[in-house]
Amino acid sequence: MSIVLAMSLLVGAFSFGFSAPASAMSSEKSGAISQHCGSIKQSLKALQKTDARSRSYLGSVYETIITKFITPMNMRLVESGRLNSNLTDLQSTIVDVRKNFVSAYTSYSQEFEELLLMDCQSNPNAFYEQLNDTRQKRAEVSSITTNLRNLFSEYLTGVRKVRNSLTEGTQDE
Repeated sequence: MSIVLAMSLLVGAFSFGFSAPASAMSSEKSGAISQHCGSIKQSLKALQKTDARSRSYLGSVYETIITKFITPMNMRLVESGRLNSNLTDLQSTIVDVRKNFVSAYTSYSQEFEELLLMDCQSNPNAFYEQLNDTRQKRAEVSSITTNLRNLFSEYLTGVRKVRNSLTEGTQDE
């Protein structure tokens, strides 16, 4: 058994295509987790810090985009009598998905804390099962992040269409 095997278990469990149930874990994998418990937990703690920084950054970026760009833009369109229902619908969707991001990240963070509190040395199978649960929560956060990125892109496309229609309208006058 080597640390490479233990780390490959860790990386594999956090990759998005991996879904082996804990009961299918071989005694070799179980032994590797037990033997390298300390280094696995160190790696997980480093990942937790990185994820926390990313969540903080993304959360503030999402909030800034919504409060300093999307909301003022939609208000200007309403005030100028150029209501764009597509953009207001997108704003509502973005706000809801952002709330889902916060909720999903909180759930993921709690799962991660539970994982770090487990004794992987004496109970590697339960640890591995919790690792898989945590990985699934992380995948949910990733999916929501991708969804938000797509919604922001869609909103930007809508703003460009509005801008082009205004520019074309000004040129016709």
